[in-house]
Amino acid sequence: MGLRIAFLRPRLGIGEAERLIVDAAHELIGKGHDVAFHVPVAAGAPAFDDMPAGMPVHRAGGWVPEHVGGRLRLPFAIARTLAAARSLASTRPGYDVVICDVVPHVIPWLTRRTSAPLLSLGHFPDLPLTRTPRDDWYGWYRGPLDRWQSQGLAAADRILVNSRFTASAFRDAFPNLASAPLVVVHPGITAPSRAAGRREGHRYKTPAVGDDAIVLLAMGRFDPRKNLPLAIEAFDALRGRVAPDVFAHMRLVFIGRLDTRVPEACQVREALEQDARARRLERQVIFVESPTDAEQAAWLDRALVVVYTPKAEHFGIVPLEAMAAGRPVVAVNHGGPLETVVVGKTGLLCEASPDAFASAIARFVREPELASRMGAEGRAHVDDRFSRERFGDQLDAIVRQLAASRPGQPTDQPLSKTGRASLVHPSSQVGRADRRAPERSRVSSDSSSG
Repeated sequence: MGLRIAFLRPRLGIGEAERLIVDAAHELIGKGHDVAFHVPVAAGAPAFDDMPAGMPVHRAGGWVPEHVGGRLRLPFAIARTLAAARSLASTRPGYDVVICDVVPHVIPWLTRRTSAPLLSLGHFPDLPLTRTPRDDWYGWYRGPLDRWQSQGLAAADRILVNSRFTASAFRDAFPNLASAPLVVVHPGITAPSRAAGRREGHRYKTPAVGDDAIVLLAMGRFDPRKNLPLAIEAFDALRGRVAPDVFAHMRLVFIGRLDTRVPEACQVREALEQDARARRLERQVIFVESPTDAEQAAWLDRALVVVYTPKAEHFGIVPLEAMAAGRPVVAVNHGGPLETVVVGKTGLLCEASPDAFASAIARFVREPELASRMGAEGRAHVDDRFSRERFGDQLDAIVRQLAASRPGQPTDQPLSKTGRASLVHPSSQVGRADRRAPERSRVSSDSSSG
């Protein structure tokens, strides 16, 4: 029997966190559940094209601004989510499970308005990403918000995070919750059709990328946190590692979402282009903004290798997208890629330096058969460990287990047997939260920086 499940978050968007939520909705609907979004956004706001057809999207709270002059993002995110939560709590019939994403601050309020179990979903804590030190006015501003977030996490019935790296980051960010167990559910992905990529490829040819071009694909949205300049620096460093005639055929293609509403994203895009011109690489550096799925598949089909540059990515869906398309990955040896890339089998991990990345890329340029072998291994690895079906099975087991328990009561059914989720405890790496005992609650969230 299906459940009534609500997702609550402050906005839609086109980032990795939003991708996970859309995929989760698809999988839960496929398992027979009724799923609805409560998101305080106006109709027409940027979102993925494959939002589940017919899924209710309740938009109460869209009148609350996201920020004022680029500031106060977190307080407004809380206000927006609270407005959406009021709509959620008044929905009839009520929900069997509520999944609160990004802003756990509203969970204590929800515990008094709904009997549904509350699941907090965390992508990465924003606390380590905000200003330090906090011995001035900023500490007075952020301190109450951080404590509020901690209390919200403590009130959740269960907390899910997307990687073991994220679990560690939450414990570092919230020492008072260091003893809390965490449930790790890795996102999944559907492998694209290589044939479809080839069919679509002719639509995206450009004079700057000939049929004989050696394409390096730098994937990831245009965002300061993605460390995209490293790709150009490494590309420049390749000049001294491959023959001049080989380098002349090489192209670095930046491909990712560009949210023009975010000034920082536009600044990153402009700075990359300026850097390419300064290094006299403007003819060899290509930009593909906000690609369609077909366009991305076509570029993956053209690529020799995918370059992934974030220094501390909480999970990182790009390595999975690359491996699912049969392409090896060069990524930083820190954060999420440590949990997804098998070194020497599906890709290479290295220090976040131009020389290290250039050396790794040069191996694939000199040994294209190595790229083919690792690409094939990568696709098999994703099919086995990171399929979206596997992700859906884990999430389905978790929500059913939560719904089967009384709100505020711990559940005793071991998820490791039903959903194959990774249960991460401070010592045993597994556990559960109890709303009545905050000191044993799970940690999670990806709240908006303020």
